[in-house]
Amino acid sequence: MSLITPSEAESLMLSRVDLLDTETIALEESLGRVLREDLLADRPFPPFDRVTMDGIAFRFTDFDGSPLTLQGIHAAGNPTPPALKEKHCWQIMTGSAMPPDCDTVIPYEEVSLNDTHATINCQAVPGKLIHRKGSDASTGDLVIQSGTRINPGHLGMMASIGAARIKTTRPPRVKILTTGDELIPVGESPLPHQLRQSNGITLLSAIQNWGPVAASWSHLPDDLETTTEGIAKALESSDLVILSGGISKGRKDYVRPALESLRGEPIFHGVAQRPGKPLAFWKGIVALPGNPNSTLTTFQRYVVPLLRRMTGAPDEQLINLPLAAPIEKHPFLTQFLPARLNPEGKAISLSPQNSGDFVTPLEGTGYLEIPPGKEKATTARFF
Repeated sequence: MSLITPSEAESLMLSRVDLLDTETIALEESLGRVLREDLLADRPFPPFDRVTMDGIAFRFTDFDGSPLTLQGIHAAGNPTPPALKEKHCWQIMTGSAMPPDCDTVIPYEEVSLNDTHATINCQAVPGKLIHRKGSDASTGDLVIQSGTRINPGHLGMMASIGAARIKTTRPPRVKILTTGDELIPVGESPLPHQLRQSNGITLLSAIQNWGPVAASWSHLPDDLETTTEGIAKALESSDLVILSGGISKGRKDYVRPALESLRGEPIFHGVAQRPGKPLAFWKGIVALPGNPNSTLTTFQRYVVPLLRRMTGAPDEQLINLPLAAPIEKHPFLTQFLPARLNPEGKAISLSPQNSGDFVTPLEGTGYLEIPPGKEKATTARFF
């Protein structure tokens, strides 16, 4: 099977993703979930003319430059106060409803107070420091659109409109399967030919960092029968199975033959990219290369878009950034390079020594995607 481009691989994967079912949950449980209903304002926002600073409120027509008599305090949460007497003012608090017979607010910083009067030390301008009723949204306006990944600000808006229970995508059920007889548990001391297991916890934490996902991780030995059984069991209860390692052409790479016995030929196996060339895909199954840098890079480039599509979140648009220094293009492979941004907003490549180097990329905040070509790249997509 010939190599395909990264964009072709992504298109093939996303075209074979099924949108997950919804579930209605409590507001407090929805952080990070994908909203699956439009949420509308149940009343104007703000619902009243809202005062935005502590100070005094009065009628502009009453003010002739002389001190105003204090009538009392009107705080946030108080109902409409009595009518304001002529040449009087209220001490008014941030967040309170502007009395209907007042039109001017002066902050305390511009007022001198004694026990009975307020002297204004600035030019009074009616209408300032008042957040007008309905200026943010009218009743029935769309305030949060279906497909939104819910963040803390969205939670505050949901609470404000009384959305105590909301419809969201249920968490994807993801099973991570790592492979490799050379790998041992983290707490053990490796022999010279062994390595401590790292891809499992890397992928598990990457998924959990992405958002609410019901994920678990198991390790498979390099054995065809055991690999086949482990994958078959994972497929029974998972929306997505992610494998790490065992997908190249080595004599002990059993992932492809195991999957072919269960699901037939892959949709693709092999992408013209570095790292991650052996990437393979079956519907509901992503087989990532086993080298640490390859695993995490291909997860971010391909699995994250899959998770977004599965949960109903909009596809993320990759941004194009200028490079701090030109990068030599590969003649026929797309390169993925860990990178960080400098203070000028330009991307600095953190080129690893090889696909197994996971020390160099630690300083990165994302990845550059450098398409193949003959010239040097001066810009690159950042993800």
